[in-house]
Amino acid sequence: MSRGEDRISNLPNEILESIVCLMPLKDAIRTSTLSKRWIHLWQFNLVSSTSLQFGEDFSCNQSPKQFVATLDRYLQLHGNRNLDKFGILFPPFENFFPNGGVSICPRERARINRGVKWMENWVSTVLAKGVKELDIDLSQRVLNSYREIYMDDRIPFVITNSVFNCNSLTHLSLSRCNFSEPLELTNLAGLDSLSLDHVNLTDEMLTNILEKCVSLESISLKRCEFLEEVKFVGDKLKLQKLLMVDCRGVYDMEISAPKLESFLYHGSISFSHAFGNVSKVTDAYFCSVGLEDNDEELFGVLSEFSHVKVLTICSFSFIHVILDEEYNEDDFPMELRNLLELQLVMDSISEVHLHCMFTFFHLCPSPFLEKLFIQFLDQQYDISDLVTVEKNTPDIVFQKLKWIKITNFDGSPLELKLVKFLLEKATVLESIFLVMNQCDISNNSLSLRIVQGQLSILPKASKNAQIVICGPLDRDCTINPTHKTFYHQEKYRNGTTVHLDYATIGGENIPLDQEFLYSVLL
Repeated sequence: MSRGEDRISNLPNEILESIVCLMPLKDAIRTSTLSKRWIHLWQFNLVSSTSLQFGEDFSCNQSPKQFVATLDRYLQLHGNRNLDKFGILFPPFENFFPNGGVSICPRERARINRGVKWMENWVSTVLAKGVKELDIDLSQRVLNSYREIYMDDRIPFVITNSVFNCNSLTHLSLSRCNFSEPLELTNLAGLDSLSLDHVNLTDEMLTNILEKCVSLESISLKRCEFLEEVKFVGDKLKLQKLLMVDCRGVYDMEISAPKLESFLYHGSISFSHAFGNVSKVTDAYFCSVGLEDNDEELFGVLSEFSHVKVLTICSFSFIHVILDEEYNEDDFPMELRNLLELQLVMDSISEVHLHCMFTFFHLCPSPFLEKLFIQFLDQQYDISDLVTVEKNTPDIVFQKLKWIKITNFDGSPLELKLVKFLLEKATVLESIFLVMNQCDISNNSLSLRIVQGQLSILPKASKNAQIVICGPLDRDCTINPTHKTFYHQEKYRNGTTVHLDYATIGGENIPLDQEFLYSVLL
């Protein structure tokens, strides 16, 4: 065999087709540049695929014409074959959907109508293919800094009721799509997962969905601003996971779901509530980082979930409640009798933060706690001077605590004070992992040696306790919390223009990260 001989290209067509069918679609398309033999082989990947995902890597940096032509071409090549998954993320095109604040000329209106028609045709096509999982994200990820409103002020695309007459659907995810009114649910009995983000969902619509979609096991509601009085109630509910994020209009919540296992809530904890059958809930998440609303109902809500095994709570919530004494002292101590894992999301650290953290441990003792995670964030709020902090820490003992992990640890005096407290109170501690930034632990820096020296002289209640300093990617820090997502950190585009480098192919300028589309657009 001569050097450089292409033995792979000499394989039979059947083998080459099998090879490209095993590749991700994007990589399969790139093979078309190898030689004339490979130009059309990538299409076997497409026609055999049961999943078409047009995500951010596909949609960004394309013109509307490219985007539409490519997506139409893919669906055409896929033919009449069945489809399990279809997902689409729109790039920020100006001419797909109308602008709510600007009058539109006839030519612009015609372009908008074409965009809406394209979208309707794509949805109709995949529904006819018996799609099981449908994900339509038209948000274009352009929100203001508070994640409340879209800066482009466009009117959302209206989903036709044909979507709700598709008996094959098991998962539906819609972002910045509005339901048509009235909402007509005719054949969604098989739907088990529903995710809505910035949708015009009302209390009445939600009740209708829960009544008609009898198989629902997971519901995610984000920024559904029309919700006010929400009810997840019914002995026949199969709901197992409920997530609510920034639904700021909610002032009353009722939950009685016999199979609910996970409840995650990001937002102001100031709503009135009636929680009936929530006895099966094993993990709960309550956080309001990034919001400036009150959380005076924190302990009232927490008392309904005092039986959970996993809990995530943020410092902003308990600092507000404890400092303002917005709780009834007669209700404490409130024992978290089943809690095995606790995660504290700390917006910052100060004497006040430590005081409120220790007070929380005192008010809500966890006798069987085994894992403690403390996550420091980047926000900085200096409220140290607003309160006189007690010098003596409460009489607390962690009798079962074995593992502690503190993330974004930098060895400050207050953080060392926290570590000292935990080492003195955890009698059977095995390991405490201190995760520092990679730059802080590189090359055995002076700051690292100083921190190590200070940690080495701290007293320990457990003789077997190990202090492990590591970076965020080190394997020594493999212990991780159940709740890994912090919803205030969701990323959105800020609408700025991206300048691209170009490569010349066949005399045309094509963005480098879109070379894989070239053969499709010829």
